[in-house]
Amino acid sequence: MKVNTILVTGGTGAIGANLVRRLIDRCDKLIILDNLSSGFSNNLPKSDKIKLVRGNICDDKTLDEVFTDKINHVYHLAANFANQNSVDYPEKDLQTNGLGTIKLLRYCVENKVDKFLLASSSCVYKSATEPFIEHGQLELTTPYAITKLLSEYYVTFYNKFYGLPAVIVRYFNSYGPYTHPGKFRGVVPNFLWSAMHGEPLTITGTGDETRPFTFVQDIIDGTLLAMEKGCRTDLGSFCSHPTDPDDNLVYNIGNERSVKISHLAETINKICGNKSEIKYLPRRDWDVIPNRAVCIDKAKKELGFQTRFTLEEGLKKTYEWYIGEEFDEQNTKF
Repeated sequence: MKVNTILVTGGTGAIGANLVRRLIDRCDKLIILDNLSSGFSNNLPKSDKIKLVRGNICDDKTLDEVFTDKINHVYHLAANFANQNSVDYPEKDLQTNGLGTIKLLRYCVENKVDKFLLASSSCVYKSATEPFIEHGQLELTTPYAITKLLSEYYVTFYNKFYGLPAVIVRYFNSYGPYTHPGKFRGVVPNFLWSAMHGEPLTITGTGDETRPFTFVQDIIDGTLLAMEKGCRTDLGSFCSHPTDPDDNLVYNIGNERSVKISHLAETINKICGNKSEIKYLPRRDWDVIPNRAVCIDKAKKELGFQTRFTLEEGLKKTYEWYIGEEFDEQNTKF
């Protein structure tokens, strides 16, 4: 499915950089809007098709510049990233994830964008013994979770009230190339960084906690399928909940197999040849969900989505990228 112009917000981040590489052959022009608060411009490939606009999605002047082009598809990945970051800076989180999303949606409606995709998060789910399903119970334990669900509500409103074709994907524990280590980064890049430097791997918890770690190429597969097949309009009352099972835009995108954090640490140590020990610290106050698992039946049935990479395969590919990357103060955010 090839279109003229695609906008990716947050395109210099980990998922964005991988998405951009898959989109190059699907369009004539790629506009990347990013303030580089958590991404890196050198994550982007060299291509005459790519235009990087450095700016904030809350800034009207920046959005005016972006939308001088007729944009067909929008992949909205920009966010004030990470749970701990949102706990430390809740106002910044609301500004970016809330107001930024509203502004972008308004511009999309005014400029008659063909399709809009929101990248949301599995952090909105309530702890459960069964895999999370799209219309399952929700529990918002951090400002990041609050604003991610808030952005889902706004996308649902603009879809139903203004007829903006839209779809929402909830990502589960993505990792892979271009996931840099740093203070607010995920466990995989920070474990890899420590293991490659012969340092102990630190787990905040018992190590028995489970997560559905999903290789980024599987995340991108689901994202592209959702944009292609999941966008819709005329779904009923615009005030309905975005996770109503009979009337929703949401798809889970993740790995059906969850693993213990201790197993992740052991696997990374094995891949990196790290002999250092694994240390344990108390669980963080906001980290109240010990086990996460994902049901992707809806994405399988409606999108044809299926993961392709095992944990070990994905970690080896990520490690290979780390070996070839030169990390310094310019491309880490410790």
